[in-house]
Amino acid sequence: MTRRPWNPLRAWVLTVNTVGALVIVESLNSLQTTPHRYEWLLFAALTAVAGSFSLKIGSISARVTISDTFFITTALLFGPAPATLAVALGTLVSSWRRGHARERVAFNTSTCAFAIWAGSQVFFRLAGVPPLTQAQSPVAQLVAPLLALTAVYFLSNTALIAIAVALDTRRPVLAVWREHFLWLVATYFAAASVSFCLVLLMYEAGLAAAILVLPLLLVLHLTLRSSIGRLEDARSHLAHLDRLYLSTVETLAMAIDAKDDVTHSHVRRVQAYALGLARALGVNDEETLKAIEAAALLHDTGKLAVPEHILNKPGKLNEVEFEQMKRHVDVGADILSLVEFPYPVVPIVRCHHENWDGTGYPRGVVGTDIPIGARILSVVDCFDALTSDRPYRSALSDEQAFEVLRARRGTMYEPRVVDTFMRVHRDLAAQISEFQTHDALRQITRSVSAPVSAPPHPAVVTSGGVSDDVLAFVSLARLASGDASMNDVLALASNLMNGLAPGATTAWYTIDEGSGFLALRHAAGPAARQIGGTALRIGDGVSGWVASQRQVIVNSEASLDLGERAHLGSSLEYALSVPLITRESLVGTVTLYSPTAFSDNQSRLVQVIAPHLAQSVWTAGRNESATRAASASRSANAAAELRLVATR
Repeated sequence: MTRRPWNPLRAWVLTVNTVGALVIVESLNSLQTTPHRYEWLLFAALTAVAGSFSLKIGSISARVTISDTFFITTALLFGPAPATLAVALGTLVSSWRRGHARERVAFNTSTCAFAIWAGSQVFFRLAGVPPLTQAQSPVAQLVAPLLALTAVYFLSNTALIAIAVALDTRRPVLAVWREHFLWLVATYFAAASVSFCLVLLMYEAGLAAAILVLPLLLVLHLTLRSSIGRLEDARSHLAHLDRLYLSTVETLAMAIDAKDDVTHSHVRRVQAYALGLARALGVNDEETLKAIEAAALLHDTGKLAVPEHILNKPGKLNEVEFEQMKRHVDVGADILSLVEFPYPVVPIVRCHHENWDGTGYPRGVVGTDIPIGARILSVVDCFDALTSDRPYRSALSDEQAFEVLRARRGTMYEPRVVDTFMRVHRDLAAQISEFQTHDALRQITRSVSAPVSAPPHPAVVTSGGVSDDVLAFVSLARLASGDASMNDVLALASNLMNGLAPGATTAWYTIDEGSGFLALRHAAGPAARQIGGTALRIGDGVSGWVASQRQVIVNSEASLDLGERAHLGSSLEYALSVPLITRESLVGTVTLYSPTAFSDNQSRLVQVIAPHLAQSVWTAGRNESATRAASASRSANAAAELRLVATR
């Protein structure tokens, strides 16, 4: 049989109920020796009736009643035991009438009984007098003890409930008490004041005169109900505005991330992970949690200032590109600093790329000087990025992502944060559902990687050696005679590329009009046969991204285009890809694959000649289309002549 885990809330409720039961039993025993055994029942009945005129505090499960006036009056007139029993009886009836669960009825009864009992004990010890129905005492002698009774009654009653609420909501006790109970102190002391007036009237004119004060209690009740109603309306309005602002922030954040080619639900998952991890680490401060909630959505705001071809570049950024990328941290923090957040969002955003060992950016902050929100955000953002599909790579498994976090534990990330996240990840993931994405956001995001079929037209593949030179010579002759085909143009251009980048393999991708993907039309170089049959959807890999963005990529990973074929024969590590554009139209791309990195000079020369090559490729393609059209026309004419012969 497995043991139930220890529950602090259940233990606290049991403790309060036990103490309350002991106080009630002790009061029953004391009642046997108390004069005026039955007069206090009148006040007990008044408390039960007054309990029907309670006011609910909407933000928590608590109520305010005018019964406190009769509780305090009973204590002054009859002593601790009758007051305790009157409070217990009144609270029991009130809770039962509202249909509360037995556990809650017991807790409410025990809390109130203990609070009035403790306050009464303090009053009579300080005043040094018997209950006021037994002997009249000087009025001035009662003021200070009455204030002490009220203070103890208020603090005991509200503190016991605040602790239960704090354990239930996992918030600091003092924060709960300040937010929900501190303002009630005025109602307790007002009840004590009315109670004191009742006692004075009974001294001077008897119980009948004291009844004249009851309308004042009704006025107090109506005033308090109006005040609480206005407070609840304001709280509901603020909660509505808070939800509206947060939803606006979420929409903008998802739009920013959509431009970064990440999944639309990325920021929502990061937010859920960050909040769950923060609570698991013991972060209970409401302001800090609100800051983490907002920062998780807005931490990449600065990417608005980073060019899209850098944001979405497949593979590793070069030094210049990385410097531009690093700017997004300060830019985002500066943008958000213009918004007057009521909690510390900007420090989290400014430090979410700082490393635990001080090697991060932009300022090299070390250790606990990094805000806890930023330490949490860096871990969960990395994990979700690793386990999400990107256009240029597939998602890692959870265990593979954990291996990355373990490798960076103690250097990039705080060990405690990493360990806690791996421990609670399964529970957090179970709570995160797939978030819905609006169609407008889908239109922002570029095409997602998908497998494509082989191109319909076989590519011309030539291996390195003498055959390249022979093919180039034949192509030059046909070009001079005006009968050059696409293959002739690409053979000559490949020979030129071989001179610019010896040892590289050149791939010419053109757009297939039927399928819309990039088809390998011609390949030349040492690994030409190795890369044969490559097909890419526009937006995928290095060449697909270059075609989509019409931007140059230098020294990216060749495997992003070629996959496993990059290492089947010659090891192809680096890719230099340039778009072929003429007359504002995209013709295709030329991509060079090499075992070694390309120099700046090689990159510059390829970019210089690319527009001229694009024009030649476009012209050859147009000639091919015209030739196919003429051939089709001749075939149709021949078929018509055959039909004429057949009908004669």
